Formats: sequence, structure tokens, C-alpha cells
Amino acid sequence: MQDRRALSLKAHQSESYLPIGCKLPPQSPGVDTSPCPNSPVFRTGSEPTLSPAVVRRVSSDARAGEALRGSDSQLCPKPPPKPCKAPVLKAPPSPSTWLNSEANYCELNPGFAAGCDRGTRPPLCAQDSYVELLTAKQNGAPGPRNSGINYLTLDDDVGAGPWEAPATQKDQGQEDEVQFVPPRLETASSFRPNDFESKLLPPENKPLETAMLKRAKELFTNNDPKVIAQHMLSMDCVVARILEVSEEMRKNMGVSSGLELITLPYGHQLRLDIIERHNTMAIGIAVDILGCTGSLEDRAATLNRIIQVAVELKDSMGDLYSFSAIMKALEMPQITRLEKTWTALRHQYTQTAILYEKQLKPFSKILHEGRESTCVPPNKISVPLLMPLVTLMERQEVTFEGTDMWEKNDESCEIMLNHLATARLMAEAADSYRMNAERILEGFQPDEEMSEIFKTEFQMRLLWGSKGAQVNQTERYEKFNQILTALSRKLEPPPVKQAEL
Repeated sequence: MQDRRALSLKAHQSESYLPIGCKLPPQSPGVDTSPCPNSPVFRTGSEPTLSPAVVRRVSSDARAGEALRGSDSQLCPKPPPKPCKAPVLKAPPSPSTWLNSEANYCELNPGFAAGCDRGTRPPLCAQDSYVELLTAKQNGAPGPRNSGINYLTLDDDVGAGPWEAPATQKDQGQEDEVQFVPPRLETASSFRPNDFESKLLPPENKPLETAMLKRAKELFTNNDPKVIAQHMLSMDCVVARILEVSEEMRKNMGVSSGLELITLPYGHQLRLDIIERHNTMAIGIAVDILGCTGSLEDRAATLNRIIQVAVELKDSMGDLYSFSAIMKALEMPQITRLEKTWTALRHQYTQTAILYEKQLKPFSKILHEGRESTCVPPNKISVPLLMPLVTLMERQEVTFEGTDMWEKNDESCEIMLNHLATARLMAEAADSYRMNAERILEGFQPDEEMSEIFKTEFQMRLLWGSKGAQVNQTERYEKFNQILTALSRKLEPPPVKQAEL
């Protein structure tokens, strides 16, 4: 009776509660012994092997574990899960980003992939992809049937719905149908210094002519800072193609604003022009300070006027592009090393010096970190910052004084993503910037000579001469950087070391 009771309990004992290390006894011939399909769950143990030695070991192990019962299973560690008896793998819903209909989980399991080929594929395998539709259409054959989804291809009419055929010229009855004009790839700069007709410069001039520098400085210092800022904004809007954009120019660009064009691949030349104007403007402002061979008070007065113009560009004009050019000039090492000039500014123009240190410099830092949206309302910006985006997209073309300030930050990757996100918003809000610029410049009457000194062609001719303006950008910037260093050391010579005395 005890033997029969033990055999009965062993027969009802669950397979999951067998002692660890035991093997399942061989099944009877009437039971299906075919191997189970591969499971997506990775096996943690070794594969079972059937051999006479193992069978004998199983019987001996079974006798040794006769004391273990189903109710005693909690005394042992949790065994691995039972092997599957039927394929239960189901493919997840097809993500919208998958284009290839064969890219599914079937490929992870060769055994299950064979079942998919025999007609047991999950719903993902049954749907035809967009790539197959396009391939069939290009080959002239009707595309494979899809699950009720209609795709709009490049050959379809945008105005036609998915349920109707695209309208043709014959159906519309229009003989003068508007045809699509592909954008024109610009290969030449819009700045042509040698073809520039100037009333202040002769047909041929040398670099940094003294008479021209004095005249440009007089126009810059004898006018109200707000008037100067208005002229700078007007020229910036023309160069960036925010204002004065003709219909023909729109067709050539393929978009309605230069703020959209600079985010596109074929906006390469416009990006180079924007970099050219920004760097040329910064160098010209530095020359206004370093080119003053007069007294220390004259340099301090010039520095005061430049900071006042930067304040007007920031607050009244919303021109962040020219504002960043002025700040770049004031933060050049050739300018920051002029300790006597900055000390004179603090003594004679204390309010301006405080404004520069407490407002302009922190604001410039926020701009270059891509956080301008936190401190500048969008309805007050007429020209965005622009430079971080075009610098990122044209890094191999133009390099001026190494990397930018924001690229040396520990959070440079996050800052770069901020600038790219700002560029997308800028392209979407191009019309808003245009309307802001029109509102700010409403009633503005430009002065002819003042407008000329803020044109990029005039500044290029003034700084590099009629011949040097045609030289490569990088070479021009490197040489002028040396000139600025020499001018700075001439105004305030470096202190002589005690050892050299």
C-alpha cells in the first residue's frame, strides 16, 4: 500500500517541482516527441541530452528525490519556465517609420520565419510597403494591393484627394497652367566689391585709407544711436532677404524668405554671405576703435557710442544679428586688452559701462546658448541671431578665430540642439519676422551716405582695398587679425617685463 501511494503521488507531481538537475523521463511512443519551435525566450541552461547513462541517472535521481512532494516545492529555488508547446510569438503593430515589409521579428527566429513564409506571417508581413508601391510604379506594373491605404507620390496632384484621380491639364481646360520652377543653385556671392558704385570711395582704393576711415568714423559718431541702428537693420534685412524680396527672387529661391533658405541645402551661398557680412562688420567696428590715433578720451567716446548702438539694436530694433556682430568686436582680444580705454570709459561714461557689463554681456551669453526665447518676446525680433546656425552648417568653409564662445562650453551638445530647434522655429515664423521689420522701419527715411557705409561691399573695399577684397575669405581674416593685433599694441604697448630691463 505504501508503494502504491508513493507511485500515485509521483504521477500527480508537477514537472515544475522536480528536483534541480533532474531530467524528464522519456515519453511513451504515443506522445508527440517532435522538438518545440524555437522560443524568443533565451535558454539559461543546457540542452537536454538523451542517452542510456542519463536515463539511468534519472532513475537514480528520482529515487533520491522521492521525499520531495508537490507541497514541498517552496523549499527549492524557482526552476526555469516550462518549454513552450506551441508557437505563440506575435509581431507587434507595424511602426510608421518602417518602410521595409520584411523588417520584422520573424527574422530573429529562423523556425518561425519559415512558418511566416508558409502563410502564417503576422499582419506586418501581409502589408505591402511604400517602397514596393513606388518600385512597382516605376517598373510600369500596377502596385501590389495595400490594406486600404493610399499614398501620395511625387507624380500625384497635391490638390487631388486620395479617392480621385489627379487632374490633368486637359481636364482643367487651362492652357496656361502654372508650372513648377525648380530652385536655382547660387554659386556666386551677392557681394561684388569691384562692381560697387560708391560716392565715398574712388574706383580703385588701397586698404585702410586714412581719409576714408575718418569720414566713416564721422558718420558713425555724429549721428544718433537709434538712427545708426535703423540703417544697420535696413541693410541686414536686405542681405538676409527678409525685406525687398522680388517675385523673381522668390521663384529662384523656392521659398519666400532668406530665413527659410539658409536652413536648406542649396542655401549654401546665402549662408556664406551672412558670415561674410557678420565678420566684416565686426572687423570694421574694431577698426573704429583701434584706428583712433587721437587721445584716450576719443577712444572712450567711440567705445561709448558703439555700446549705445548695441543697446538700440537689442531693445528698439530687435536686430540680434548686428547686435552679435558688435558684441563680437567688443570681445575681441585686441579690444579687451585695452585696459586704459576701458578704465576711461568707466570714469567718463559710468552708466554705459555698467549697462555693458550687467546687461549686454549676460544677454549675449544667453543668445549664444540658444536661450533667447526665455528673455526676448518673438514679436520684438526682426532679424534672428543667424550666426550659430550658419556656422554649424558651414564650419568647413569659413573659420574665423577658431571656435565660437558657445562651442567651448561643457554643455555644447545641448546648446547645439537648442540652436537647431531655434532654426526650425525661425523658418516657420519667417513671415512674422518680416512683419516685425516692416513695423519697426515704418516711416524710416535712410540717409544715402549712412546707408553706404553699412553696405558690405563698402566695408570690404575700405578694409581690404579694391584688389584684396577678391582674396579668399580665410586668408583675408587671418591677415587682418594680425593687423588688429599690431594696431592694439601700438595704442597700448604691452608692459615690459622686469627681466628685459
